[in-house]
This record gives sequence, C-alpha cells and structure tokens, in this order.
Amino acid sequence: MHKLQIKEVIVVEGKTDTAKLKSLLDVDTIETNGSYLSKETIELVKLASKHRGVILFLDPDGPGESIRRKLENTLINFKQAFINKADIKHTKKIGIAEASDQSIINALSSVITFSKIHESLTREEYLALNLSTKSKRKIVADYYRVSESNNKQLFKRLNMMGVTYDEVRRLISSYKGQ
Repeated sequence: MHKLQIKEVIVVEGKTDTAKLKSLLDVDTIETNGSYLSKETIELVKLASKHRGVILFLDPDGPGESIRRKLENTLINFKQAFINKADIKHTKKIGIAEASDQSIINALSSVITFSKIHESLTREEYLALNLSTKSKRKIVADYYRVSESNNKQLFKRLNMMGVTYDEVRRLISSYKGQ
C-alpha cells in the first residue's frame, strides 16, 4: 500500500503521535516532548519552517494549545491541522495518537495556512462581531476548522488566516437565520 506523502514537517508532542502518523503517512515529524519547548526544539521548528514548511498538529488539550501558542508567536508562515476532541477514542488521554485514522487523515487534508504578514481584521472590527459567548466562538472555530479558543486567540488565528470582518459577519448572520 502506498502511503500519502506529506511534504512539510509535522510538529507533534510525542513519540506515540509520531508512531501513529508514520503508520498512516509518509511523513517526518519534530516532537516537542510534551509541553516544555526547549530553545533547541524551537530553533529546529523555525529551520524546518524555512526549508520545508511545518504543520502544527498538536493535541486539543491545554498543553497542546500552550505549545501551539508558543510556536504561533515564533513562526511567520506555517500551516496548522486541528483535530476535535469529539474525534478522539474514548480514553483518558486526549491526543493525536488516540484519534481515529480517518480523523487524522481529514485534519491533514484540510490544513490551514497561517501568516503574520498583515492584519485582515482590526481589533475594533473583531469587537463589533460580538463573539463574547463561547457558543458564537465555537461556530466560527468549527467553520474555519480551528480549535475552540478564547477571544484573544480566535482574533489572532482569524488574522493569521486572512479572514475579514465581512466573512465572519456573514457566517454569524447565517447561523442567526436558522
């Protein structure tokens, strides 16, 4: 069986995540070794980002989101893949290694490109969208296939994806009309 090849280096948290991905794909990974990100690992991710590109594919839990935020603040251009907690087998651990094969393939088939080059959504526009409730932010997060987050993180991610005020306003309006 020929495995799908991923050009970019995928950043994961640990060895079990790497093993799971390698069982499904022809892929190279960088492991963060849990929530502690060493300077050496950050430099390795930055180097891979410049030469091959990177995809951040981290667990949908607190430590995974913490690593994601640290790397988002360090990198300029990168891709991200997100997996929902609902796609994870019923275990105590919530991670990539525990997710179904199909949900991993789906997440990596719909990676999102992030860039810090410009601001597509001003803070004032974001505030005007009134995404103060978790349910509204969930609608936006689900639509753009990013993990649920607080206002600050959602604002940052929308900007990194180049999403505009009008796009989010139309999205929210379409849900109000249902």
